Amino acid sequence: MASETQSAARPFGTLLRFLVAYRLFIYLGGLIAIGIPLALQRAYEMQLSPGARTAIVVVSLGLMIVTYIGERRVGQDHIDQRTGESTESYSLRLRASVATAIVGLAVGIYVSMEVNVLTGALFMIGAFLFAYMGYRTEGGEYDGV
Repeated sequence: MASETQSAARPFGTLLRFLVAYRLFIYLGGLIAIGIPLALQRAYEMQLSPGARTAIVVVSLGLMIVTYIGERRVGQDHIDQRTGESTESYSLRLRASVATAIVGLAVGIYVSMEVNVLTGALFMIGAFLFAYMGYRTEGGEYDGV
């Protein structure tokens, strides 16, 4: 099983393994890259063009998402060595809802700092409710609402 994932696309697999190896640096660096222009604007009134800020956010979040995908596809911590099966205890639905909620939270923080606090707060509340919906459906007793 693991060899199929690693040999499917060698250059892409090599890139994913590289990203997984430096994942903490990528996650922290992405958050810092998103926050520095906002902090400079508030502290020193230095303006970066809106297009440049948007590009920084999109590239940072994209790199973080690809790194997370690499953790799920290439990382071997969640694969049983004996059977080759995944030992993940959370469903795909829960993991997807939490990942989407994290992206919503990041967008909400960005929107609250750049556009409007109320609009950003709505994004953050929606992200919380989306994650709550995923956790609530995990037990199988509720259907998400």
